[in-house]
Amino acid sequence: MYYGYQNSYYEQQERNLLGHIRRTYGMMAAGLTLTFAVALLTAYFLPRLVFSFPLAVILLLAQVICVIAFGSMLHRASYGAVVGMYLAYATLTGVSISYIFALYSMQTIFLCFAAAALSFGILALLGHSTRRDLSGYGRFFLVGLIGLLLISVVGFFIGSTVLELVICCLGLVLFLGITAYDTQKLRRHFESGYTQGELAKKASVYFAMQLYLDFINIFLYIVRLFGRSRD
Repeated sequence: MYYGYQNSYYEQQERNLLGHIRRTYGMMAAGLTLTFAVALLTAYFLPRLVFSFPLAVILLLAQVICVIAFGSMLHRASYGAVVGMYLAYATLTGVSISYIFALYSMQTIFLCFAAAALSFGILALLGHSTRRDLSGYGRFFLVGLIGLLLISVVGFFIGSTVLELVICCLGLVLFLGITAYDTQKLRRHFESGYTQGELAKKASVYFAMQLYLDFINIFLYIVRLFGRSRD
């Protein structure tokens, strides 16, 4: 009798876990769909905005503000507000990456997206299935992101093709590693028992945004590495 109840409890916990993981990836997919739809529409209907430097600066500041607001208001805001902030960020990102539809062919974008999806999927599966604790790599990834940012700033002023290649390779490897790290963190969060109520739903949005950022960065680095500009 006891074992039957225990098995039923663990089965219910596993269903809750899988439900939240599906919700997280579903929210991530919704954000990516919105981003690429906005990017395509912006490039098609508002081509003058694609390479507008003032708009790029404004979008960057808006995205930073959105991320800060998302993190600071996660526990206090309602589930609807959290979803709204996430979708707002996805919309802003769509406008900011609309240049890819002006620089690259649809075939190139599709192939790079497929490569990003395959790479992301492999590392996400690794993060979910590995028994190795990846939490200790958090500081390493943080230092890596800071270093990548500094190198990217230097590369912007130098304009070296070789340095650009190095930056893209480092960025791709770094975000692939972060993908495995984030997916394991997602699973362990919900395995800890955070599977009930509105807080769990907001956590799904939070992790969806992290995975969304991982995918977007993987995609953009692949585009920069292998994409061929239109003549």
